Amino acid sequence: MTKEFIVTNKELILAIIYLLFINFVTFIMFYVDKQEYRRHRHPHGISTHIFMTLAILGGSFGELLGMLFFRHKRHHKEYLIFLPIIFVIQVIILAVILNMYFSTAVDITDLPPA
Repeated sequence: MTKEFIVTNKELILAIIYLLFINFVTFIMFYVDKQEYRRHRHPHGISTHIFMTLAILGGSFGELLGMLFFRHKRHHKEYLIFLPIIFVIQVIILAVILNMYFSTAVDITDLPPA
């Protein structure tokens, strides 16, 4: 007896809300960090570890947008190497989950007789 991983509508909606929220927060944090850098001209803003943790938790798209939109942290090796890797892995995971949600596998034994 095997159990299938089934994603319900409620779980999918909660996951979408979570991803939108974490990416929005990460994007805003990039703005705040950029403003802190502009005011004080020192790198004592938000830690790179915090940004990488947010990326791993699902905010990689928000970070990529923040990097492009605010032109911030574009020359840091951590962001140029690890952030795209994290983003690609998350896109693959999202594609697998969406494939499970939208798969329309039909068992032929469950069909009514013709």
